Amino acid sequence: MNTEEFQNQINNRIPLITKGQGAFLGAAIGDALGWPQELEAKRIDKNSFSVAEVLENGFQQWERKSGGQYYPHEEIIQAGEYSDDTQLILCTGRSLLYGNQWWHQLTKLELPIWTYYERGGGGATKRAAKSWLWEIEPWLSKDKKRYFDAGGNGAAMRILPHCIVGAKETSFAKIAKNIVANSVTTHGHPRALLGALAYGFAVWLALRQTNTLEYGAIIDKVFSEVNSWSLLPDLNDICPTWKNSALEVSYGKYDDNWKVTVKEMLQLLEKCQEGMKEGALSIEKEILTQLGCFNKSIKGAGTVSAAAAIFLASRFAANPFQGIIEAGFAEGSDTDTIASMTGGILGALAGIEWLRNYKNKVQDANYLKQLAEHLAKNQNRSQTKQADNRKVTKNTANLLIVNINKLNIGDNITFPDGRQANLSSIINHNSLSKSTIATSRKLLTADGQSLYFKKLSRLKNDPKANFQLKAVNVVNIGVKLLVRDMNVARFFYEKVLGLKVEKESKNAVRCGCIVLVPISPKENTLQSLNNSNQKNPERIYLEVASLDEVYSNVRQFEAKIVRDIYEREERRSFLCLDPDDNMVEILEIKF
Repeated sequence: MNTEEFQNQINNRIPLITKGQGAFLGAAIGDALGWPQELEAKRIDKNSFSVAEVLENGFQQWERKSGGQYYPHEEIIQAGEYSDDTQLILCTGRSLLYGNQWWHQLTKLELPIWTYYERGGGGATKRAAKSWLWEIEPWLSKDKKRYFDAGGNGAAMRILPHCIVGAKETSFAKIAKNIVANSVTTHGHPRALLGALAYGFAVWLALRQTNTLEYGAIIDKVFSEVNSWSLLPDLNDICPTWKNSALEVSYGKYDDNWKVTVKEMLQLLEKCQEGMKEGALSIEKEILTQLGCFNKSIKGAGTVSAAAAIFLASRFAANPFQGIIEAGFAEGSDTDTIASMTGGILGALAGIEWLRNYKNKVQDANYLKQLAEHLAKNQNRSQTKQADNRKVTKNTANLLIVNINKLNIGDNITFPDGRQANLSSIINHNSLSKSTIATSRKLLTADGQSLYFKKLSRLKNDPKANFQLKAVNVVNIGVKLLVRDMNVARFFYEKVLGLKVEKESKNAVRCGCIVLVPISPKENTLQSLNNSNQKNPERIYLEVASLDEVYSNVRQFEAKIVRDIYEREERRSFLCLDPDDNMVEILEIKF
């Protein structure tokens, strides 16, 4: 498509549905092209492909190393498959089908279950999603400082659907509020939130563009209309505890930090404007360098990625596919996310024709178009799906995974969100260690999304192979008995059996190596799930100087984690099962 054809297409007023589909497909194609070029993708195949090969032959299959140091294995990524960027766009899009209940759907269903099928997810997003899985708002977790330090592009990459749903809004304010409400589910730093806002405003402008686009117009509008997207909205009606936590962690300076970051974002946009003035000169890499796209310490920041995407989309507005190529092959940058965000803006501007045959070859192409159309059609409607109170917890998710691992090819299963899925294939990955077994199950949902659920394990006849166990300092050990009535239990052990009470507190009585503790409703639930044949099982407990080492060892051994690390009364602990299914509680001692 040449420049004249492109401008004619825009002047012919591309329908919003087509623009929405172009945004979804452009983002997914950018993601699929950029993912194998990203250093963090850990690509290991030797047949790396060039820009020329991609332009001539389309998407290419590639291989990556997965599983970390404990379960190393090779993973083949099929041609056109996308990563977490597109997965999370779809999570947001599905949530928006529930109208005003979208935030509940995102935090209670979409993000928790995403932790089991994610591909290439960022650390901050995965940590926060796991926190939602445990029904803990990440800004109230023990790791909340780390949450508020998260300023990456994991928020900006997924907010595109909000712009499609709000494309006919006369003001950006409502969209901005929803973008921030979405972003804070995983990221707390102003860089993440303002990057999402600036990018969202650019997408919104592109969706609404109906006449000839002036050169550099999107950058200029994002810069000049800063007050439309840079205000921190009031989220008290959506997540009432968030702002107080933000102020607490920032020592009351969150609003000041926000203003500083607005200036930072504007400075990045000014650099983009300067780059646009260079006309036909090839200065893309120079501008991306100035923005920080190749700086390891900031290249993944939300502000940096937003500026890069806005610049490349503006720079290549008349030759949009080249914009995705420039982003996807900007070696050393966060290629998949920048290419995805660039493709999102360009698709919102130009629709789908410029995407060539890639629009049919990218993973789940029909589903992407279908969901985008659904969102674009339902402007100003409260909801298109009936909301309910369903949610994914650790226990329900574990049960789902158990059932998935029992499926045979062709079998069906129902996801927690109500979608039906069919097991289409089982993939045995090539192991890079003697003991690792890595298997993926590919499920295809009835509405057309492909999901990979991976199971990592070790050969049962070699339980100690390749373990790198850490030293554990055990301070105390005993047997904990969960009792229904503390008074009755104490009377029995102290008076009837004659054991001496050595120590007692409000929640525990210690008689030698036996500790009596009252059973709670939550403990009762855990028992029913894991010890169904015992009414009131004993529990071995260990007090250790540091919890992290023993937790790492337990994970390596693949012992079942019954309850992940949590904090109660300033003491961290977790529950697991030993090889004979005895419950073991490990607590970090307070000195």
